[in-house]
Amino acid sequence: MKCKCSTIWTMVAWFAVFTLCGISDVKAQAPATPLTVQTLSNQLTTPEDIARFIWRNFRVESDRVQFGREEHWQSPEELLSNQKGDCEDFALFASQILKSKGVTAFLVNVYGDKFAHTVCIFKENGKFHVLDGDTVKRCNADNLTDIFSKIYPFWKEAAIVAYCSPSDCGRILKTFKNE
Repeated sequence: MKCKCSTIWTMVAWFAVFTLCGISDVKAQAPATPLTVQTLSNQLTTPEDIARFIWRNFRVESDRVQFGREEHWQSPEELLSNQKGDCEDFALFASQILKSKGVTAFLVNVYGDKFAHTVCIFKENGKFHVLDGDTVKRCNADNLTDIFSKIYPFWKEAAIVAYCSPSDCGRILKTFKNE
């Protein structure tokens, strides 16, 4: 009888440990539902939420390392699958989430001497702001040329661009020059 009691108490103790640690009934847990751009559009309610998601879930890796070529723009779905990308991938992801919420958002390339960068510009309360990877810059800019200077003070050219899916690259829609 003594052996049975100690065995039962040992089992109770282990059950308590597993329960407190959250590892009881591990086999019965449902597998995690894969994230989609649509489900994220419902969950990420602010630009700051989107930036935080990018920071926590994606890592920076160049197109050269990841795809073996200089430029490859990933669709938001492809970025979710790969969990790594570069500035235009993050900007395109952010832009698509914002647009799904009815926010005016678009991609901008900014160029300077030995500098090129893509960000998501969005408009809120009549002012332009930047979602740059994992950072939101509340610029309160009245126009685009003001915001280009906030992205890179020494900008020479900038362009509003769109994702071009057949070629996996950006297509220039409008250009700006810093005179």
